[in-house]
Amino acid sequence: MRISGDRVNRPPKLHSLVAERLQQMVLDGSWRRGTQLPAERLLCEQLGVSRTVLRESISILRARGVLKDVPGKGTFVWQNVTEPLKELLTLFVSSNKLDGSVQLFEVRTLLEVEIAGLAAERASPSDIAELEKINDALGRMNRIVGPWTEDRVRRYNDQDFDFHLKLAKCTKNELFAVLLTALTGSFLDSWDHLHNQPETRRQGIQMHERILKAVRAKDPRAARKATRNNLKAFLKASLKE
Repeated sequence: MRISGDRVNRPPKLHSLVAERLQQMVLDGSWRRGTQLPAERLLCEQLGVSRTVLRESISILRARGVLKDVPGKGTFVWQNVTEPLKELLTLFVSSNKLDGSVQLFEVRTLLEVEIAGLAAERASPSDIAELEKINDALGRMNRIVGPWTEDRVRRYNDQDFDFHLKLAKCTKNELFAVLLTALTGSFLDSWDHLHNQPETRRQGIQMHERILKAVRAKDPRAARKATRNNLKAFLKASLKE
């Protein structure tokens, strides 16, 4: 009887084993975020592998977002797990054009509505104060009159996203922040124009305030409703442009 090759349980390749060992050093705190990896020669000696194996292992961890190359400086611990997912979703959006953005936005809506409900249940007074601070900053920016440059619109968009990211962190579940960052980052660049109108910005700030009101009141139902309305308005404004 022949055994299909893909049914044979092959042992993992050496570079995969080395990648897992290096990743474990990051996870157990031996290498913290921002730490530069030792020189290749030292790592090869420490791990007992060739430079070829080491380079293949590091390549695996770059793809996972665990490590990052900084030109002219070296390889550093990054631990940015959102980046590989963001790149995958960005590819999905670019290959599906507008439909891809809308489909991802539907997923983001489901995620953010639940985030808002949990934030209303779990947000601390300091969390709420931080949300208020971000929304107040958006209000001050919106009072700047006259045409906005692309850079100013981009900074406003980033600040607007900070509000939603902080809301995700209020849930005390870090995975919400990871998923929201990847989902939003995958299509936000294509919608940089969204906040180039003061009226659009004003409406967004008011909707944030409705979400804040529900979170302050610890009313999950109202928080979900306010978030759903906010995102519907966001999508409508985006599709008009």
